[in-house]
Amino acid sequence: MAGSTRREVLSVTVLIRSNDGRVAVDEHTRTELPGGGVALADVVISAEEGVPSWERLVDRDRELASAHPGALVTVIACGPDLALVRLGSSAPGMARRTNTAALWPVYASILHALTVWEVAPR
Repeated sequence: MAGSTRREVLSVTVLIRSNDGRVAVDEHTRTELPGGGVALADVVISAEEGVPSWERLVDRDRELASAHPGALVTVIACGPDLALVRLGSSAPGMARRTNTAALWPVYASILHALTVWEVAPR
């Protein structure tokens, strides 16, 4: 995965190689909040302090969906290994990482690449 920073928005390229030799390249923009992101970022990451209630997380997810209507992936980190994740217009769900060495922004970009790859023509 490679990226370049531009005005608090990161341009990310993810390369995925399947076991059968297919290759997919996903390019997207990612922003972490708080900060000045762009409203049309493909991937949005936000961190919540403490352990917020499920209702608070869902409210925050709605706020992010409204402010970033172009986001395919939204991750609201609730700690090092737990987050609320929304893919596109789907209902949000909880995600637990077993490898906390991979930071949430990296995880979110990989989710974006896999989501795009699943719908891309083969």
